[in-house]
Amino acid sequence: MLHLTTLIGIIATLELLLAATLLKRYLRTKRPMTLCVLLICIGLFIDAFFIAIGAPYGGLPENISRIRFIAHGTLIPLLIPICGYGLKAKPRTMKIIWAFTAIVIALGLAHAFALKLEVVQYQDVMRHSMSHSSPTWAIIVSALLSFGTVIPMIVCGIIAWKKQKNPFLFLSAFLMFFFAGLGPAIGRKDIIFFISMFGELFLIAFALLYIIKDEKKDA
Repeated sequence: MLHLTTLIGIIATLELLLAATLLKRYLRTKRPMTLCVLLICIGLFIDAFFIAIGAPYGGLPENISRIRFIAHGTLIPLLIPICGYGLKAKPRTMKIIWAFTAIVIALGLAHAFALKLEVVQYQDVMRHSMSHSSPTWAIIVSALLSFGTVIPMIVCGIIAWKKQKNPFLFLSAFLMFFFAGLGPAIGRKDIIFFISMFGELFLIAFALLYIIKDEKKDA
């Protein structure tokens, strides 16, 4: 039976392959939506990779582990402009969306430094996690980053599915939301970090499928 660290390493490898695919496609098309998905994928890879390589050493030092939270806080907000690009928003609307996104990124960065971290262990994995003693506002920002960005993407995905006959943006967000909530739903809050990684993989994979289908339509 594979160790949990090995499984997380496999997930990190798959995310790296997805990032390489997205980079190749972005260099060819220069589409901003592709770049946003690529950057989010890199952030998710950092998260899984740092957890995987830290496990054999009892977890990485706190200052290095905090990079995971910085990546999450600054890159996950890019789901907001992805919604705009998915709905083919006009340039003026995208400027407003990007201005709002910049505010969310600033909050995400601030919360990453404000969070108090504690070492937790599950099987062979030791990692830093957000402590309940963290400032209340930082905990709220963390929750909003996880769900407040995905729910609007689900709604935009439904609209894109209806108007563009392209279901993949909806599936990307819905599966992320599903796996993020699966741990608490089955009473396994201790492995939320692992279960949600599958949602993150689906988030990127189906966003890539949306991009591919959208590019074919515009070709």
